[in-house]
Amino acid sequence: MRTYKDFNILHIPGMEPCKAYLSKEKIDLLNKTWAGTFRKHILPNLPIEKLYSNYSKTMGRPTKDLTTAMGAAILQQIFNLTDEETRHQLAFNQQWHYALETYEQKEQLYSEKTLWTVRHQLTQENIVQSIFNGITDTFADTFDVDTSRQRMDSVHVYSNMAKLGRVRLMVRTVTKFLKNLKRHYKNEYKRDISEQLTDHYVDKKKSGYFGNVKPTGSQKRLFEIATDMQCLIEQYSDNEEIINMNSYSLMQRVISEQCVIKEGKMELKAPKEVASDSLQNPSDIDAAYDGHKGQGYQVQLAETYSIEDEDEEKSKETLDLIMYADLEPANKPDAKALLPAIDNMDERDVKPDEIALDTTYGGDDNVMAAEKKGVTVISPVAGKKSKKDFTGFEFNEKTKEATQCPHGKPPYSVKRNKTGTITAKWSEKDCSTCPFNKNCQTKKGTRGRRLHYSEKDIRLWQRRQMQESPEFIDKYRYRAGIEATNSRYIHMTGARRVRYRGQENVEFAEIMKALGINMFRVTKYINNSNKFLDFIVIMTYKSIIKPIFCIVKGIFNAFKEKHQIKSFFQKLLPIAV
Repeated sequence: MRTYKDFNILHIPGMEPCKAYLSKEKIDLLNKTWAGTFRKHILPNLPIEKLYSNYSKTMGRPTKDLTTAMGAAILQQIFNLTDEETRHQLAFNQQWHYALETYEQKEQLYSEKTLWTVRHQLTQENIVQSIFNGITDTFADTFDVDTSRQRMDSVHVYSNMAKLGRVRLMVRTVTKFLKNLKRHYKNEYKRDISEQLTDHYVDKKKSGYFGNVKPTGSQKRLFEIATDMQCLIEQYSDNEEIINMNSYSLMQRVISEQCVIKEGKMELKAPKEVASDSLQNPSDIDAAYDGHKGQGYQVQLAETYSIEDEDEEKSKETLDLIMYADLEPANKPDAKALLPAIDNMDERDVKPDEIALDTTYGGDDNVMAAEKKGVTVISPVAGKKSKKDFTGFEFNEKTKEATQCPHGKPPYSVKRNKTGTITAKWSEKDCSTCPFNKNCQTKKGTRGRRLHYSEKDIRLWQRRQMQESPEFIDKYRYRAGIEATNSRYIHMTGARRVRYRGQENVEFAEIMKALGINMFRVTKYINNSNKFLDFIVIMTYKSIIKPIFCIVKGIFNAFKEKHQIKSFFQKLLPIAV
């Protein structure tokens, strides 16, 4: 039977549950930490209803409080804790008690199994995105965050898996299959598996067989492992139960990715021919390979940013938030992440008007697609500068058809070809007296000169001209700020390598760490804003209230001591009198 905190119950001011356990001074101190932010802005907005389907409303033993459990699972990822460390923090740490509104000792004691169960439930059905999006949008609404300007970048991360070469990868895949076969089908294992296979792949005392190989013999040993794997696949190809084993499917996958059949014989692929989405470790089948950064995953982050305005007061505090976070395999190009990010933020009404990106995101297709969605991409053009130079030519803004050449002459013909390109032609009469003849970008044709180009050529050329302008340089310089966010995300929350394997588990950990960055930023924003308000109050008191109070007090004392008011003002303001 599910149990959870009901935050719709109104508490009488001054009689909140925390005041029965904590002093006013301690509560004031806690409110200045992340615990106060979590308690006020995150805990009441957790989508607890996402866990309801796992528990009955009326039947069974009451569960632990689901609100506390979900909150503890989130804090575990933010502070990069093990299950045992999380259990101890929940039991002994008053910041956790205040953040989770958990003061009774029974509510503070959780087993590691309960924490594992709740974390597993949160990795299902995309609950993690509901948590991040809902709370981040609440932050943005509460603190009036400007989402019109954003920047985006990716961070490479690792799951808790070993980095394997081809030999170790294939050995572990075979070993995993043999161990599962022995566990679930003992008779088949005893009957079919030879002592040699057992010695090479299963027996721990003899498992160094494939490690004691000279570099010159590694290719031969690799072919030996692939042959053993192929024999096992063929041996059980008719057994429907064994075929359905995950470890058997992994062997099939490895053979298809690492080997090729030529003229009826199996050959190993060259390392460069192995696809980037191939299996990297049988313990984590979702991880992929990036040629620049290696094995693992990548997290796409998009955050708001504020521009410097000389007219604004320097003391004004601004809040920037990570508005989008998503995990994907390492081999996925960054360019494919932009449009899903825009669509996600559009559904949540936090879509930017401008988004600053590095070169990998700023392809022509992305720029055009983003423009249709109402988003301006600020990014340099990828690749080398084209030899085509359209300086001096004028084009129609919508159709991109040439309207005149650098000499000011309009073309007598503009034709769209079947291939999608455009050909503009000028008469030989107009070109014969042109002063730009020697450096003209047009080519000589049968009836004059012609300019052959595509709409994409014009767009890229115009973007290259734009990116050299002071306006573009001033806008694009803010993109570099997300590198600091990436660094803090990696080092502050331990996001570089998480404790889990599998895309769903890694995604939960990484996205909750991004939520943690937002939580810390909101805490800092609140504290700095309060400091500024305190400064205003103090200055107002010193410059206005205190002098008035002193004058009133002086008048009162003058009457009390039976002195004349005039003598008081003469003492107080001798120059004015």
